Amino acid sequence: MAPPPSTAPPWSELPRELLCLIIDRLPQSSDGRGGLISAIRSQFLKFLPSDTAHRAHLRGMCKARHSASIDCARFRAVCRSWKAAVSEHVATPRWIPWIVLSDGYLLTLDGADPLYRLPSLPEDATCIGSTDEWLAVDLINSRRRHRYFLHNPFTRTTVPLRELSGIIGKVSKFFEVRKVLLRSTPDDIVAIMTNNWNYPIILVRPGKGMWLPKPRSPPYVYIIDIAFLGDKLYGITQALDLVSLRIAFDINGMPSVTGIDRLIKHPSMDYDFHVWSDNEEDGEYERKRAMDAEANEEDEDKRAVYKLRRRTGDSMIFKALEWWDDDEVPHEPKDFVTVSWHFLESCGKLLMVRRHLQIPEYSMKFTRKVEVFEANVSGGEWVPVTSGLDDQAIFISKRFCKSIPARNEVERDAIYFVDTGEIFNTRSQTMSRPMREIDHELSTWLFSSELVV
Repeated sequence: MAPPPSTAPPWSELPRELLCLIIDRLPQSSDGRGGLISAIRSQFLKFLPSDTAHRAHLRGMCKARHSASIDCARFRAVCRSWKAAVSEHVATPRWIPWIVLSDGYLLTLDGADPLYRLPSLPEDATCIGSTDEWLAVDLINSRRRHRYFLHNPFTRTTVPLRELSGIIGKVSKFFEVRKVLLRSTPDDIVAIMTNNWNYPIILVRPGKGMWLPKPRSPPYVYIIDIAFLGDKLYGITQALDLVSLRIAFDINGMPSVTGIDRLIKHPSMDYDFHVWSDNEEDGEYERKRAMDAEANEEDEDKRAVYKLRRRTGDSMIFKALEWWDDDEVPHEPKDFVTVSWHFLESCGKLLMVRRHLQIPEYSMKFTRKVEVFEANVSGGEWVPVTSGLDDQAIFISKRFCKSIPARNEVERDAIYFVDTGEIFNTRSQTMSRPMREIDHELSTWLFSSELVV
């Protein structure tokens, strides 16, 4: 029996901001379907605020382009009839990713402000990384114990990383996970990078076990970024060494590293940071760090902090970042310039992106220079890439980098930066203007290959 006309439809329970997103995604049709689309639109409008200013505000939140994936995933929980409407009337989903902040809030590719929080995440969850459609999540309880898991917000699937609890479940405030990278699916290898010199890289196979290198051992303490290519895990150092880690499994499926190959060696020159030496013995990195200024700090408070970090091992691996004051700026205070490195696989190649970021005191930061290099393993060198990206597009963040085929809204041979929203065209060597300013340490990409309804 049909419900009486006064009964509110299921979508009336949705947040008003989400209703705006759904309305904004309804196509403007001029063909025979226009009547149906108009009817759907008018039904949704009934449940928006009657106040004109409030409605205009909500609509203003929705003017940026949106992917249909997250909208539909939330909507299907309350309105099954939406599935038929979407299947019949919504165009093929776009390939552009979402941006996820560490607190679980979403931004669109060209958005400047967060839209809403992922509804499937617990309130006290923190996003610490991602790979494709999987988020790496840290959940901290009242006793400051950390639990880690992988979460797919499109399917609401969660995979616990219980193996990590005994290693990085209880850590100091200086500890951080810098990257979580899946080789393929969550039941395969998951590589974790941390700032702790006792376990700079952890390999986990959920439900099977994990592998740790020997504490404070090379080359692991020097690796600043990692990427999978085929069955191997590759890493780069700040001095531009390239290494490959051969991974194997025992009869129970537990992973281990069976060998290390140094494919590219850093050039001989003076460095203002620690580099991986030839035939370096275990403990050498620790001796190098003992010579740092912070290890000989005279200030008692700073000295106490250093002792805590040394005792726990947390934050004993420096962030891979170069910085200086821009003396070319004629005014005071001077702009701040940083250089960062990003490592990824693209079309079977290993690429490194080096980015110079200008940080003015009173205006938005912007990218002043971008360089792309390809690893030439046979020649033992990094080769500049000057002829585009083979029609690919690269999405850069500290937490996750990915190369995808350029199609629809995604520009060919372009590099997208998560923190500023800038787009760099590798062929024309031109850069778009910055559109936002978010912390690149606290944001990552979330991809979906299909529309989820």
